[in-house]
Amino acid sequence: MSTQILKGLRVLDLSRMLSGPYCTMHLADHGAEVIKIEGGSGDTSRGNGPFRVDDPKHDWAGYFVSLNRGKKSIQLDLKSESGKASFRKLAATADVIVENFRPGVMDRLGLSFETLSVENPRLVYAAIRGFGDPRSGVSPYSDWPSYDVVAQAMGGLMAMTGPDDATPTKTGPGVGDIFAGMMMAFGIMAALREAEATGKGQFVDVAMYDAMISLCERMVYLH
Repeated sequence: MSTQILKGLRVLDLSRMLSGPYCTMHLADHGAEVIKIEGGSGDTSRGNGPFRVDDPKHDWAGYFVSLNRGKKSIQLDLKSESGKASFRKLAATADVIVENFRPGVMDRLGLSFETLSVENPRLVYAAIRGFGDPRSGVSPYSDWPSYDVVAQAMGGLMAMTGPDDATPTKTGPGVGDIFAGMMMAFGIMAALREAEATGKGQFVDVAMYDAMISLCERMVYLH
């Protein structure tokens, strides 16, 4: 398959740490123009090593580079009016926005899907959440933050891993983040296909919890 199959696709990446950057990494690997939006102090993962011996100022963290290869990067303060204005201009030209904040963060900034899609009806707005977004259904945990270990524990993967049934054990790789990112990449492609056919974008969300339930499908039907 051509590595430039997504050439011409513009993605604004607001996501942090692993799930979102992993998703957009795959889009960039296949030719999409991914523009990473970083706050004033830069992405938090810029401080996560390892660092090269010829990089004494630690400008290039191994963690950051591995997930953000092939992406462009700009600095915007989305809490400032000028930063919001700049982001809205970019959003009007984008095919996809990806973020993994808790529900309501972008709404409070005035940068929700509903607001941005007025200027860009074809926009696909992709949100990775710990336990889903209220737009897609009600969850008592929707306001909770989530990380890999939380998703693995609550999604059942840790109960299936370990030496015995009394010793739940986290798997080594961060599959709670990684699998959610992979599922979101697929969801984005499906939504883009719909936008191509109808001219209308949509809000797409993936819950890390749901991703783990999907990964542990046998446990669900055997329970």
